[in-house]
Amino acid sequence: MTVENIKEISKIFDNIVTSLKKNHINNPDSEAKIIISSASGKKNFNFVSESDLNIDKINSILKKRLEGKPLAKIINQKGFWNDVFYTNENTLDPRADSEILVESILDDFSFMKTKKFNFIDLCSGTGCLGLSLLGELSSSHCLFIDISPEAIKVNKINSSQLNLDKRSKFLVSNLLSDPNLNLSNIEFIVSNPPYIKSSDIKNLNSETLHDPLLSLDGGADGCDFYRSIINQLNNIEFKGYLYLEIDPIVKDKVVNLVLENNANILYIKQDYLKNDRLIKITFL
Repeated sequence: MTVENIKEISKIFDNIVTSLKKNHINNPDSEAKIIISSASGKKNFNFVSESDLNIDKINSILKKRLEGKPLAKIINQKGFWNDVFYTNENTLDPRADSEILVESILDDFSFMKTKKFNFIDLCSGTGCLGLSLLGELSSSHCLFIDISPEAIKVNKINSSQLNLDKRSKFLVSNLLSDPNLNLSNIEFIVSNPPYIKSSDIKNLNSETLHDPLLSLDGGADGCDFYRSIINQLNNIEFKGYLYLEIDPIVKDKVVNLVLENNANILYIKQDYLKNDRLIKITFL
């Protein structure tokens, strides 16, 4: 279904919403606004005028969306926390579930909001976690680590676009294995590692499968990355805090990994949908 060559924003909006609903796409009103504003070169739907409308571009985006491609992967951007982040086929799209990590860290470190300190965003992808924190913690510095050079390129784009590049450093590394990495002055590490069981990948919805496999596959039990991160930090007696995004399915296994390494769980928090989503760990 395509939008007719009309110049009334309300009618175009209604046509897009109807098309999205027929294809059982969630949040059709919100997506229709994003499609129109993106095709018109505006950051906000409310700023779109009829002279901005580009019907061909609207139809191009809508066609790909109705074919099942996630909107973020079509327009190469996704909102998270207070900003819009560039994303592409090399990065996991930012998700609202992960905002609980930002919220919790800001609560814990509110007393250091203007103090200079360092932290790490591990498995950084787009950098949405670390960059959101940098935007709130005005004197902090973040080291972004990812195994994918292509993901780090995306991360750098977002850092530059948000004017946070002066407080950002980047490292391509398999987790914390880089021999030159010094964690002695790191206050905390935040990480959203891959945690989908390898056998469950094929059962994911078609939209999630547009994210890179590297950002999804957590190994046979979904805990390969948790296991490596916790073991690495335990072996070097890391003195900061570790904030891990988790999935309810792997929560008990992650808890056992922490206890097996004689580390301490400070809290487990739920996301906005009441799913266990965050575990805070200390190795002291």
